[in-house]
Amino acid sequence: MLFGLPPGRQLRAAGGLALAAAGLLVAGAFVNSRAVQQVATPTARMTQVDVAAQQREQAATWVARQVSGIVGCDAPVCALLAARDVEPSRLLPLRGQEDVLNADVVVVTPALQALFGTGLAPITAPEPLAVVGDIRVVRVTPQGVGTFAEALERDMRDRREAGRELVAHPRLAATPQATRQLAEGEVDARILMSLAALAASHTLYVRGFGDSGASARKTPYRSVEISSVDGGEPTDASVSGIIRFLEAQQSRFHPIEVKIARPVDAASTILRIRYAAPSPTGALSS
Repeated sequence: MLFGLPPGRQLRAAGGLALAAAGLLVAGAFVNSRAVQQVATPTARMTQVDVAAQQREQAATWVARQVSGIVGCDAPVCALLAARDVEPSRLLPLRGQEDVLNADVVVVTPALQALFGTGLAPITAPEPLAVVGDIRVVRVTPQGVGTFAEALERDMRDRREAGRELVAHPRLAATPQATRQLAEGEVDARILMSLAALAASHTLYVRGFGDSGASARKTPYRSVEISSVDGGEPTDASVSGIIRFLEAQQSRFHPIEVKIARPVDAASTILRIRYAAPSPTGALSS
């Protein structure tokens, strides 16, 4: 066992342009329909460019905060990731389809999709980790989509079984929604293992899970918020041992975030534990 503890304005710009053109016509300016079109079309194109750039920025921010491993990207996205302090060793500029298999995750922009066409489908998971407008962040499946689907199905069964064991654990309680998510196998194996290890020495109350993809069974929840530890509100002092324990874990079992926080919708502080995307498969059976 790994652990060591005990038993979401372009229309405004276009609309403004149309109103301005109408005002010029009413005022008697010599503006014909072709002239209006020559003004409006570049503006519409510029708006589309702005939207695409904004989507790249947002996708790069998500990847920099949420993803571990090698990231396949086109030149603009790789540059944005580098500007967000993603290590150069983790960035893989994609020039051909053969490069994709050397990445763990690919940021599929419209430019990359046009370059690879249908070539990505056999080697990337069909369920994206995240979608930002026209950009998808997908997991690479070097073993092939069919084999990956089988491994994912086994992992879902393992997560369901482990989650139901946690639901019955005498030292762990959760909200009705979180209880259902545990019982249905929607929670990342790393969180399940962490909660089991922590519940061996502490009583815990789980407020909720977060950071899943569109389908939690295929891209499970990777973060957990714990609102009570040993009957009290989590504080730096009361969870210092838990934080040290989690930060001592190695490799894929090391969380990307462990901290005390106070969500705007929470009545008190919580302990948030978050793991990187993508979620591993087979962790509970290895």
